[in-house]
Amino acid sequence: MLKKRILLTWLGRHDLDAEANGHSGPIASILLAADAPFDEVHILANGWFDELDRYQQWLIAQSRTRNARVKTAIHIYPVELTSPIHYPDIYAEARNALDQCCSPNTLVTLNLSSGTPAMAATWLLLGKGVYNTRLVQTSIQDGVTDVELPFDIALAYLEHQDGVLGSLAGAAPKLDSHFEHIQTGSAAMCEAVSLAKRLAPRNLPVIVQGESGTGKEVIARAIHEASPRAAKPFIPVNCGAIPEGLIDSQLFGHKKGAFTGADANRKGFFDEADGGTLFLDEIGELPLDAQAKLLRTLQQKEINPVGASKPHAVDVRVIAATHRNLLAMVEEGTFREDLFYRLAVGVVVLPPLRERQDDIPELITSLMEQLNRGAKDQPGYVSKKISDDAIEFIKRQRWPGNIRELWNTLLRASIWADSEILGVEEVERALIQRPHKPYGSDLNIDVAAGIDVNEILDNTKRYCIREALKSTAGQKGKAAELLGLNNHQTLNNWIKQLGFEEY
Repeated sequence: MLKKRILLTWLGRHDLDAEANGHSGPIASILLAADAPFDEVHILANGWFDELDRYQQWLIAQSRTRNARVKTAIHIYPVELTSPIHYPDIYAEARNALDQCCSPNTLVTLNLSSGTPAMAATWLLLGKGVYNTRLVQTSIQDGVTDVELPFDIALAYLEHQDGVLGSLAGAAPKLDSHFEHIQTGSAAMCEAVSLAKRLAPRNLPVIVQGESGTGKEVIARAIHEASPRAAKPFIPVNCGAIPEGLIDSQLFGHKKGAFTGADANRKGFFDEADGGTLFLDEIGELPLDAQAKLLRTLQQKEINPVGASKPHAVDVRVIAATHRNLLAMVEEGTFREDLFYRLAVGVVVLPPLRERQDDIPELITSLMEQLNRGAKDQPGYVSKKISDDAIEFIKRQRWPGNIRELWNTLLRASIWADSEILGVEEVERALIQRPHKPYGSDLNIDVAAGIDVNEILDNTKRYCIREALKSTAGQKGKAAELLGLNNHQTLNNWIKQLGFEEY
């Protein structure tokens, strides 16, 4: 099937003056020089509205000078721009026109010679960077010529666009830090936020516990911003990312000449957070000697930079966070017990996403708004919405990466999807499938010390049944399917055997 040939162009003053000057002008020249007639011409006009009818009739006549049987449909669309060089307006109108014209059944040509340089630049970037159109230009000397974008320029442009999307993927979702904007539909999350609110105005250290991706920094920032220290700095530090040999220098600073490479005095994170809050993320990754120095700082409220002759006072509130079980680390001897109790004056435990099903619809709405805002200037990007079926599908997933994993899944789905609505298929395609682990492969059970295997099996069944019924809102048939049982009668028998009173 032959594809429809479309010429898309802005209207320029040279086009309007062509008849009076005895020339064709850029648009008419392209029509007359075409190796095959265009089926449609779409012209965007941002002015000269009282001249448009005259020009349209003249252009129709020009298009038929080579062949009177040619019936090219010529459309002129008045558009309102802040100015002829206002890139945001030009981009919006150009992208809208390209969206209307481009399809698998069309061949679109863009005219770079009509309109302002800003209009031509926008056609150039969109036509080659996103929509894969043909580009042409006209001149008195060379007539109508094709414009080929050099490969290195095209590659640099596309790499830049990929970099913008990469920055979105690399960034954790930035949920509003104020407590009132944190989704608390689930009882567990409501309890965590309620405790954080009570701790916020108190000048006490806090430990925030939760799996990776549950929003520990979001809660820490909310505590800081609701505290009397809100006007002072909030300094986040990933303890696991600091090389062991630089921990002292990074946390407490150093003096010039303290060691090789210390070419100037350097403030540490404690000094940077003076008067405010220091957020020590993944504090369980600190080695024991660094833990000892941190404990002394919390007790004495002073630090001693590397190479300094004497310590100086600092006023810092510490909020620590970890995905690890610090008490278990205390038992193992890898985390100082005295530091744990010094920090654990306030303990906020964030539930994983799989235990926050009531929060998921509102959370998805917030994440989609952020994604659409972040990608709105990406050429060709159309704001996405998500279907109710897709939300239900999301609620049924385990999300071991929690909110961060959900954020990146929605980002991939929004980029890959052709339609404006993200359905189950788009979300499922965007999920990263994890390697399957055999059941029980990572159990931490000391069989050598003696165990009651039947008790372990019963406890495992109880846990799985409760989780399945929770995921299916108490529907036993669906719960049985999740558990891999042939029918719900088997599930009923297990429930009776295990003594579930609530079912």
